[in-house]
Amino acid sequence: MRILVIQHDDDKGLGLFEQPLGDASLELDVRFAGRDEIDPSGHAAVIALPGVANPDEDTVAINATRAAIAEALRRDLPVFGICLGAELLAQAAGAAARPCAPEWGYREVALAPAAADDALLAALPARFDVFQAHNFGFDLPPGATALAGAPGALQAFRAGATAWGVQFHPEPTLAMLDGWTHALGHLMQANGVDPELTRTLGRRHVPEWSE
Repeated sequence: MRILVIQHDDDKGLGLFEQPLGDASLELDVRFAGRDEIDPSGHAAVIALPGVANPDEDTVAINATRAAIAEALRRDLPVFGICLGAELLAQAAGAAARPCAPEWGYREVALAPAAADDALLAALPARFDVFQAHNFGFDLPPGATALAGAPGALQAFRAGATAWGVQFHPEPTLAMLDGWTHALGHLMQANGVDPELTRTLGRRHVPEWSE
């Protein structure tokens, strides 16, 4: 089974998802937005990864990713979008993605009642701490189901039966988290978050997400 993985930045790959997907004998076809052709044809599903870009940018990378997700939805292919990928999924499903109150570092997210029997999120605890790094958020697409949230912010949704978007980051390994918090430390500090403390918290939370 061939999975289209849309990646935007060199340091924002599949992370913790790479090994279990490989162990499931899935062929991961990683394409870089703005560099490679992105076409869901011939694929069984699409994973849209995060990036430092914003969903309102008029670039080849952003427009091609959104178009590929829209085509995947049209074909009823499973889709999983993380952060930027979720914002573009929301747009492709008919909702808006807009600037929001910045969220950085480990923050608490709570599941919505509908997540109790969701195929993707049901196994998560009712409340959990997870890494956040975004200044944009998304509205709930028409007909979609809200699955998780934080005060004033939608954090996860399901569009149709098999398309999921999550604003938070379940995927970073410790190496990824360390790299992000060093590269984006100035943005974290500007939003009142200590990068060093975040790295310390990652030593507890990354193993939880790995499990």
